[in-house]
Amino acid sequence: MHIADLDRGMLGANGIVGGGPPLVVGAALTAKTLGRGTVAVSFTGDGGSNQGTTFEAMNMAVVLKLPAVFVFENNQYGEGTGVGYAVGSHNIAGRAAGFGLPAVKVSGDDFFAVHEAAGEAIERARTGGGPSAIEVDTCRFYGHHSGDAQLYRGKDEVRRLRDERDCLKHFRQRVGEAVLLEMTALDAIDSEIAALIDRAVETARAAAPPAEADLLRDVYVSY
Repeated sequence: MHIADLDRGMLGANGIVGGGPPLVVGAALTAKTLGRGTVAVSFTGDGGSNQGTTFEAMNMAVVLKLPAVFVFENNQYGEGTGVGYAVGSHNIAGRAAGFGLPAVKVSGDDFFAVHEAAGEAIERARTGGGPSAIEVDTCRFYGHHSGDAQLYRGKDEVRRLRDERDCLKHFRQRVGEAVLLEMTALDAIDSEIAALIDRAVETARAAAPPAEADLLRDVYVSY
């Protein structure tokens, strides 16, 4: 959750639901003030889309015409609460549009639809057009955490989603039909990544436990 790479502009996630959009407003304001030509992007779930912090962030981004993109990954469940119950408007993109920024809803199963929507939003931000919002309709195959029994899901729901809404399967089919990539090339990538993961796991398991001195490292920062 807390992985970040500040040198690359990745501010990281945090444990505050709806905490990302306000941070992105600050990053976007910095980019605009310093004339960096960069764009700040936040990724928020359907649960976080209901938070007041999110609403305030979108409103401020519109008022200040900031280069920001608010991405809402609607995977149908905010932890264990269905989006149909928790989102009163039943339309996250439509609600975002009410703040005065362009907002679209796309299928998260379709790589090309997401790529096109993101490209338009980022270009708008970079050219002074202000913020945008993108609702990505998607799904999750696993629980909210490793111990989640997912008792809130219907019978065979996950199996059906894996069969019908696997974005990687859809991508493979689309690029195959359009002859954009060879299937052998995709197979090679799958094998390469699987081997990379295996090596990472082996390295971690073989590593020595952290030293006692590491307990407080990076916990406090002096400004």
